[in-house]
Amino acid sequence: METVIVMPLLVALIFGALQLAHIHVARQVVSYAAYAAARSTLSVAKDKEKEEAKKAAQRILCWLVASPDTLHDGVMMPDPEAKSVKDRLLEFNVKKNGWNNEVELKFAFPLVMPLAAQIIAYQFNPTDYTKGETGDHISTRKFGDEFSGPHLIFHERMSIPKPYIVKK
Repeated sequence: METVIVMPLLVALIFGALQLAHIHVARQVVSYAAYAAARSTLSVAKDKEKEEAKKAAQRILCWLVASPDTLHDGVMMPDPEAKSVKDRLLEFNVKKNGWNNEVELKFAFPLVMPLAAQIIAYQFNPTDYTKGETGDHISTRKFGDEFSGPHLIFHERMSIPKPYIVKK
């Protein structure tokens, strides 16, 4: 009887801990993607900054999303050009602020742990992720693949001073 009472709580705690660890790693990866995108603008001409920055961000973010459209010879491999990566990159901007290049991105990270994802998603307002402030919000939108659970929206900004200007 004790097992029947305690086991669901224990399973929920284990899944919750795993999901929180997964979220922590994803936050670091998204932050690094913003940094890599900002850094990639340092060595390219002004007219190619956004294109190169987006490629750099997608190369990092593809490690967070593995889906059937990334299958290569039966193995799921990170693919920066996959639809699942491009669809989840909700917003991407590169701005010039004097000598600083600022990159801002929003990325929808799938919450995959059963039970824990729904409990975490319940704490946030699903309609609130369009606000301009940085932070985390939940989206229940479908992104064109088979995953139908909630997504945590990471909103990151990174600014790096450009020490010189590349003309060509």
